[in-house]
Amino acid sequence: MREGFRIGLKSLVLSLGFLLAACSFTVTVTLPDQTFSAQALPNTQGKILYPKNPATFNPPPVSPKSVLIQGTLEADQPLNTTLTFYVRLKDPKTDPGCMDLSISNIPAYACSIGPDDEESGEAFFNNSSSVPLTLTGRNLTQGIAQGQFWLGLEMQGLPQGLVNFALKNLKATVTVGF
Repeated sequence: MREGFRIGLKSLVLSLGFLLAACSFTVTVTLPDQTFSAQALPNTQGKILYPKNPATFNPPPVSPKSVLIQGTLEADQPLNTTLTFYVRLKDPKTDPGCMDLSISNIPAYACSIGPDDEESGEAFFNNSSSVPLTLTGRNLTQGIAQGQFWLGLEMQGLPQGLVNFALKNLKATVTVGF
């Protein structure tokens, strides 16, 4: 009788586990287009450029398990460069590893890569002005859950002048559940 109870309990636990796993679902959310400008600046090589203000929005009513953002990154000129995107949850203003660029009339911070920065995607321009973009990661998921995160980028091979970028056709696939 005791053995039958253990087998029954084990079956019940396994069934509940499968049921809870089946309770996960995805929701696709269309995000607004975003624009930003960047330029090669002295003393920013190998650093991540973060805007002064975070991306803020109303968080979802339930905590996401994962987030995947896909869309297109467009530049106002053809580029041969790689942009690496990072997400952080901590305000760069409070990070001693970040330099305030507002003295150069740029509302941003240049931060050394540290434990608060998580690489979340790359964009590869090969003499083009439009490339697909995919962003994901733990910090992005936490940021979506909190309703706030900073999206920064590290640039390699950016031309000297100002380059305007647009994130277009952004869709966030959010997985929620147990």
